[in-house]
Amino acid sequence: MVKVVKKGLVLELLPDDEMAGILEQNIGNARFIWNQLLSQYNRLRKQFQFHGYPLNANIRNFNMMLKMLKVEFPFLREGESTSQQQVFRDQVQAFNRFFKYGYGYPKFKSRRNPKQSFRIQKNGNNIRVTNKRIRLAKLGYVHYHASKEYRKLLKNSKINNVTVKRENGKYYAVVNITTNVEELEKTGENIGIDLGFKKLATLSNGEEIEQLDIKKEEEMIKKYQKKLSRKEYMSENYKKTLKTYHKWLNKRNNKIKDRYHKISKKLVQNYDIISMENLNVKGMFQNKKWASKLQRINLYKLVWMIKYKAEWYGKQFVQIDRFYPSSQTCNICGYQYEDLTLEMRKWTCPACGITHHRDINAAKNILKEGKKLIS
Repeated sequence: MVKVVKKGLVLELLPDDEMAGILEQNIGNARFIWNQLLSQYNRLRKQFQFHGYPLNANIRNFNMMLKMLKVEFPFLREGESTSQQQVFRDQVQAFNRFFKYGYGYPKFKSRRNPKQSFRIQKNGNNIRVTNKRIRLAKLGYVHYHASKEYRKLLKNSKINNVTVKRENGKYYAVVNITTNVEELEKTGENIGIDLGFKKLATLSNGEEIEQLDIKKEEEMIKKYQKKLSRKEYMSENYKKTLKTYHKWLNKRNNKIKDRYHKISKKLVQNYDIISMENLNVKGMFQNKKWASKLQRINLYKLVWMIKYKAEWYGKQFVQIDRFYPSSQTCNICGYQYEDLTLEMRKWTCPACGITHHRDINAAKNILKEGKKLIS
């Protein structure tokens, strides 16, 4: 069966100095507009609240504010218009998430953030992709690097939008496309997955997936972090050291991303139902012992990859409640052993006498609970 799906293809851009300057100008414009709109909205919201009135964060109000900004700051008219309009749409969405669902209040964006971006919506022929170059309206052509698979997809798919981003010293274009994919054949096999820190994952069939060895990359990142702290900000030596620091950051991040792609692909190919816990990422970050490691290994990214690939290829992905006691519950008789501590890797059920490997038992319970949720 063929499904219509949306994919984001990440292309590494190879701009010359002039094009890099143009990209930076539009990145700066997007950040400037975001901060100006947020500042104006905050000021107006206080005035409205003082008089007892609400101020809706809607497209109409923010569009008017953008028009006023272009009059006050004429340099904005030289930039790409659809990317500027996308800024206020993104900010309206951010406010809607805050007011309706309790997400964090939108924050100002710093120019020192190593991750910066702007998005261009497809409108007529404002985005064109050839085998070697991508053309963006008002920006011109820029060379890119991509695999043969991506080039083929770009040629045969509908382009929806392009997000241009600078991350750790490199430029990328994330091309959002609509394309067709063939659903994978059913295998009749299902799996529960218990994620962890010592082992990346333990499966309900007893298989363990080891953590990736990124010790060398971590050592080099720390080394160049220290060097940066001793240099004058934006001096020539600082820029040179920053480039090397970014190189090691990208090396680590690409290594993790490649591993997660391989793991998620294998799981989706081999299993029809994939059950996992709904990670309490916010709670994990509050634990000082886990926070730094969680940031490095980025478990949420692995979960996200498994989820979207399962949806693409016709497999079932389910997440159980984060508070379900998967480790404490005997997968044979259902007895809950509340005295189980983190240090206890094996335990014997007082009710039925079965000895459990903590993580395998948890994975089996995760699968059981997941199958209940979709039955």
